[in-house]
Amino acid sequence: MTTEIRLTIPHRPPFHGVALLVVGGLAARLDLSYEHLEDLQLALESILDNGEYAVDQDVRVELDVDDGSLSMLIGPLNGDALRPDIDDDDERLSLGRLLGTLVQRVSAEERDGSAWLRLEKDVGVARAQEARDHA
Repeated sequence: MTTEIRLTIPHRPPFHGVALLVVGGLAARLDLSYEHLEDLQLALESILDNGEYAVDQDVRVELDVDDGSLSMLIGPLNGDALRPDIDDDDERLSLGRLLGTLVQRVSAEERDGSAWLRLEKDVGVARAQEARDHA
């Protein structure tokens, strides 16, 4: 069984804290370290706080925990602004490089004509199993 959380909030800074609190609650439930929690929240904040990525009045954050991995899908986003920023081939400090230090996997996906960003962090099999048992 997979633990799933779906959150839709206005894509405006006053509401970003709500998404960060949800991530914090899930991290607490999984008994993640403070460092893991900070990594997840910084990764999410880096995406939400960039106004160039907004394409709609709302943004959705989907969290899934399964098989020892926490997956965060964020969108819809402006792919024209997002894709160059997550490109690791650039010599400058890119968003992709920053996210790569926070999570294990970063990828852009297409959904309904918009870009979505998937971030995956390994959280350990025992924690994932515990989350499923308590769901």
